[in-house]
Amino acid sequence: MYFVAILILILVAIVLVILILAFALFSVGLFFELPYVATKEDKVKTIIKLAGIKKGETVIDLGSGDGRLLFAAAKLGATAVGYELNPLLVIITTLRARIMGLSKNVIVKKRSLWEADLKTADAVFVYGRKHTMKRFEDFVYKNCKKGTRITVNSDKTVAFPSKKALKSENGIFLYRV
Repeated sequence: MYFVAILILILVAIVLVILILAFALFSVGLFFELPYVATKEDKVKTIIKLAGIKKGETVIDLGSGDGRLLFAAAKLGATAVGYELNPLLVIITTLRARIMGLSKNVIVKKRSLWEADLKTADAVFVYGRKHTMKRFEDFVYKNCKKGTRITVNSDKTVAFPSKKALKSENGIFLYRV
């Protein structure tokens, strides 16, 4: 009888831990404008292709989530820097980078994307929703050096409201500062 009660308590504890981790993973974005949305593999490929990432470049992902774009850029020899507020995603990305042997090229900072230092970026990745696009546009154009390539993952037909995209494909828009 006690064995069954202990087993039930253990199962309840496991379920609670899973629920707490799920809440931590997905809730941070609800309080900071953008929720965690994993970039699909086909979009990762499109972003990397449109951005034209080369070995030795510095790539910055604003809201790096689980690090998919960071890993793709690092595999090409770029230094990939992610800004992410969710501490669980920062830990997951850091661990995955070590496991994949990419920790020299992948840096994840637990900071707001609005605190990102974009001066050295050759390319910047942005995921945005309609209500954040103007703010993103102003931020990257103010803080990036001339020639920086900006890829915007947006389901809208226009990503930056006052700029014309150089190219667009698969919901990804390419701009150049």
